[in-house]
Amino acid sequence: MYTRLWNLITKHMDESHAVSLFLPVMIVGWTVFGVAAGLLVCTVTGTSIMHALADLICAGGYAGLVLGLLGGCFFLYRRGL
Repeated sequence: MYTRLWNLITKHMDESHAVSLFLPVMIVGWTVFGVAAGLLVCTVTGTSIMHALADLICAGGYAGLVLGLLGGCFFLYRRGL
C-alpha cells in the first residue's frame, strides 16, 4: 500500500516535493481508517457512538500517528529519502 501510494504521488510530481504530500496523506488515511474501524466495532457490538466517541477519536489518532507517520517515515527511510 505504501509503495502504490508513493508511485502514484511521484508519477505527478518529483520526489523532493512528494514527501511533503506523502506523509500527511498517510496520517489522514490511517486516522480515517482507525475511526471507521472503531465505528464498525461500535455498530456490531451495539455500543452507543456518543459514549465511545473519545475512544474512537483516540484510536484513530494513534492509528494515524503510529501507522501513518512512523510507518511512512520508515518507508521513506528504507527508500533512502
